[in-house]
Amino acid sequence: MISGIFSFNKSVILTQLFLLLSIILFHPLTSAGSYSKAAISIQAPSALLSSAVARSGIEDSILLFSRVFPEWEVGLNRKHSDITIILPEIDDDTVRDKSGNASSTNLSNRKGQGYRWIGYKTGKNKFLKLEAKSAEAVVSGLYALLQEQLGVKFIHPKQTLIAPQKIWPLKDNFSFSGQPLFPNRGFHLHTLHPVELTEQLHNPDYPDAFDDVAAYLDWLARNGQNSFQFFLLRGIDRKAWIPHIKRIVEYAHLRGIRCGVEISISMLQQQAFQVVTLLCPYPPHKKQVEDTLEWLFQIPWDFITVESMTGEHLPLIGKISPGTQRHLEKLVVEQYKRPLLFATHVIGESGGLKVRRPFNPSSGILIHTVMCYSVSEPRAPVYGNKNQRFMLDAAREEIKKRETWYWPESSYWVAFDSSVPLFLLPYLESRWNDINTMHELRLDGHLTFSTGWEWGYWLVDWSIARWSWLYSYNGKSIKNSPTSTMAEIFKDPVMARDWKRALDVQNHFLKELELIRYMSASTPFAEFPLPLSRPFQPAPCFSYRWLLKKATPEKVQEILKGPVTDLERYASSMHVIIGRLERRACLLQTKKNNNQELKQLSDELITALKVSALRAEHRALTLRAIASKRRGGAAYKGRFGDFNQYLSKARELRWQAMILVREREAYYRYPVELLAGKRQSLTAYPFGYLYTTGNLFFWEREEEQARSERFDPFFMNIWDIRKTIGFESLFFK
Repeated sequence: MISGIFSFNKSVILTQLFLLLSIILFHPLTSAGSYSKAAISIQAPSALLSSAVARSGIEDSILLFSRVFPEWEVGLNRKHSDITIILPEIDDDTVRDKSGNASSTNLSNRKGQGYRWIGYKTGKNKFLKLEAKSAEAVVSGLYALLQEQLGVKFIHPKQTLIAPQKIWPLKDNFSFSGQPLFPNRGFHLHTLHPVELTEQLHNPDYPDAFDDVAAYLDWLARNGQNSFQFFLLRGIDRKAWIPHIKRIVEYAHLRGIRCGVEISISMLQQQAFQVVTLLCPYPPHKKQVEDTLEWLFQIPWDFITVESMTGEHLPLIGKISPGTQRHLEKLVVEQYKRPLLFATHVIGESGGLKVRRPFNPSSGILIHTVMCYSVSEPRAPVYGNKNQRFMLDAAREEIKKRETWYWPESSYWVAFDSSVPLFLLPYLESRWNDINTMHELRLDGHLTFSTGWEWGYWLVDWSIARWSWLYSYNGKSIKNSPTSTMAEIFKDPVMARDWKRALDVQNHFLKELELIRYMSASTPFAEFPLPLSRPFQPAPCFSYRWLLKKATPEKVQEILKGPVTDLERYASSMHVIIGRLERRACLLQTKKNNNQELKQLSDELITALKVSALRAEHRALTLRAIASKRRGGAAYKGRFGDFNQYLSKARELRWQAMILVREREAYYRYPVELLAGKRQSLTAYPFGYLYTTGNLFFWEREEEQARSERFDPFFMNIWDIRKTIGFESLFFK
């Protein structure tokens, strides 16, 4: 055979011998006679592997390393490897913790969560050694190595960005460390609203219910989060639900995540779960509390959050039945030995306290803020407040007394952001500022109040999770910013600058000039007459009925030259930035070899920004249409433009935006029927949270309001007011 390969020509023989030697030298044979691959080995001591939390994280990391390096062999405790990842021995108490439950009695433990990687080389082999003191820290370190150093991006429970690599990209010698800014880091899913996981958390029979929730818990773990909470609904099947949620909580513990549930004592609205039926005298309230907690604590919850309001702008249970609240707090803390966190709101009592406190000194507190406003900025016109600084004052006071967590929103549904839809970049800046503010106060936890992930809001949640850690490379802190996560995804400084410009433009027009009052849609209760009208989100300083029937010519002109013209200026400025982003995205597609996943992400965020700009133009036109109909004789006739022309242009813009919405729906990460369809729901809403987005309901309603001259809450109403308010729950469960 050899003689058949080599010719007798001397030069040819030498060339062929050289090639054969090259193959032998550079492609060494394994003992079985086949060529070996480059290999990565995670070296984990047996004591570490006895921890359920550590083992699940290590096994998941091995799968992820295999996706990053598809041509490499990746394994556990291999004898020979090119890259060796050395994991530490950890404290025996942490290893033997049952079901991976980090701690149910001490949520404020600040020790043992940080880690440090040290990279070095010995001969031809490269080593990465992890220094960590707990299973939780080991798992956080592994995922951070993948995300912060190897380019993996855990952006969404249903989407992970991975760029496959052929060679090991890290330097031979380096150090990389992570320290959490809060001992408790996680998310509250506001399942009073019909968001992505509401049905899966409450209905055991929903298709893929457990798998969908488990994927979210994986997302939390991969992003260094250790706390999870949702709001319980009253319509659950109490018998069937217990084994379902028990399985979910056990999986959370396996992933190193503390699990909590929010319950109301007797909240009427939005189908919230109630501990007691307020106007049901038998059994007595204290017995109802005892029976409910006995049922609820069949589940090994790590903490419980208690809602004491009977409804927004309604009395607190502590005012109506203070003994009921005291009894509940005492039982949770003393009998069931679980931390209790008291939910606060930005709705203050008239002439009373701005922030209510729990009764039991052992209870903790959640400091809440809402919408895209920070806790410290001077203007935040939410729920009738000037700003939310009273919550910052409460945080400073409460951290001295009790377990204190920050509880800010990353989106606000109903009629404010994704339901319109609006992609509000100021969420990024407000949450980034607040994380730094609360870290300086050394708060015990950061629990983000999340209400849906489509239309760019996954970016806000993912950014918050990343910002909850301080990372250092070779001893130098790695800086971040409100738009740093965008820069990491697209890896282009030009695009990063344009996203920063988009944020600046929204801050100027939507916050400083307060155009968010017009961009968001009217809430049902804002359209009731006084005294039923109640403030929620920012609203115009005038009513549309007043603009149509009572405004003087001077006032009409003032509105047209003020907010209406500003809406048009905002749209014009944003379209310029959108054009730059689109051109840059196309150029990057060419340069980056047609990466379809990155293209879809840039299209998603740019489309969200584009629809938001069209929304401003549409709102300006409907306001001009209302003003053009102002009656009152010669002083008004024809002065403010042609109604039909304005409304025709508004309708054309809505159709233009509708095309973009329908294109976007094809890329929703959960079924469009779940997110945007009319359907049965355990919530107070017979549709998914993006139903009004799917048909641009609020846009069309505003056109029809201008046409019909109706501005009452019953016009084109889609809300089940009876079910939302829930007065019958005063008497029946």
